[in-house]
Amino acid sequence: MTYLTPQSAWYGQQPTWFGPAMAANANSRALSAAQSAQREMDRFLNELGGWSSAAATGHAVPRLSLSETDNSVEIEVELPGVDEKDLDVALNEDVLTIKGEKRADEQQKDYCHQERTFGRFTRSISLPFDPDPKTVKTLFAKGVLKITLPKSAGVKQHTVKIPVRAAA
Repeated sequence: MTYLTPQSAWYGQQPTWFGPAMAANANSRALSAAQSAQREMDRFLNELGGWSSAAATGHAVPRLSLSETDNSVEIEVELPGVDEKDLDVALNEDVLTIKGEKRADEQQKDYCHQERTFGRFTRSISLPFDPDPKTVKTLFAKGVLKITLPKSAGVKQHTVKIPVRAAA
C-alpha cells in the first residue's frame, strides 16, 4: 500500500518545499483530497492520545525527519524491525522513494491489544533539486535509515538569502 503523507503531517502546519510526489493531472485533486482527509484523521487520533492513522489502520508507515543545510538535504527514516535486505531506495529525477517491508514474527499470537504495524510501505518525497544519484549516501543503523543528498554547485548558486530588517 502506498502512502504519500502531506508535508504538514511531518512538520505540523509549516509549509516548506518538502511535499509528496504527485502527478500534475486530474488524479492530483483526488490525491490531495485523500491527503487532506488523512491529515485530519491523524490530527484527530493524535488528540485522542498520540495515535496515528497507521496504528489505527494497521498499515506500516515509517516516520521520517527532513533537514537541510547549505550543502545537502538529510532524511532520517525510523524503520525499527526492518531488515536492510527488505529496503529499497530509488531516485527518479527529483523524487526519492523508499520502499520496504516490515515482516511479522513467524509465530502468530493472540493479542488482546496491538499497536505495532507490519507489511509493505512506500514513501515518496519531492526534492527541490535533482540530486546526482552517484553522490547520494545511505546508512542504516539501529533501525534508522539516514539518506544524505548532496547539493550540486548549481543548486547552491540558485539560493538567494534575503535580509530581514527589524521594524522601526
